[in-house]
Amino acid sequence: MDIPRLKAENRFLPVIVGLSDKHSVMVDFDDTSFKKVVKVSKLAMKHFRLEGFIVLKSSHKHYHVVFDKPIRSWSNVLQIISWIGIMCDNPNVWKWACMQAIKGSCTLRVSEKPSKDDVKPKPRIVYRYGKQNKQIKSFLEKRKEVWNILKRLRFWLNTLKKRKGIMET
Repeated sequence: MDIPRLKAENRFLPVIVGLSDKHSVMVDFDDTSFKKVVKVSKLAMKHFRLEGFIVLKSSHKHYHVVFDKPIRSWSNVLQIISWIGIMCDNPNVWKWACMQAIKGSCTLRVSEKPSKDDVKPKPRIVYRYGKQNKQIKSFLEKRKEVWNILKRLRFWLNTLKKRKGIMET
């Protein structure tokens, strides 16, 4: 098995990790102002009785939202994220919602994201509203587990690098 070769100064893994769920309402707001993300999220929370939400900043004008109330069916989750897409009036949110419909679950990135020139940091919480003890609590626990796994993978990759010299310098 070939091991990917990375630049030695890159402390990030060459993967993007996300969490997927069929019973959580999660939305990726790309190219949307923070003010609009919060406004649309509050409207959705009240309209669908979603109990609470958190906003995570993934990069400049890019936000993720996770709502707290578990939803029984995937079709109801789709209804909610479609409604949010309409209310947001942003084609990027629509594209994201369509991709989730095709995959059959909502997915949000939880790891760093390598890009052409840089690495986008892992999304961080910038706003909390309402209850946070159901789907949000579960999302944050799973996110922490993923971070711990990635941390161990980085450690083992660095250990292999030191022992076998598998990475370029």
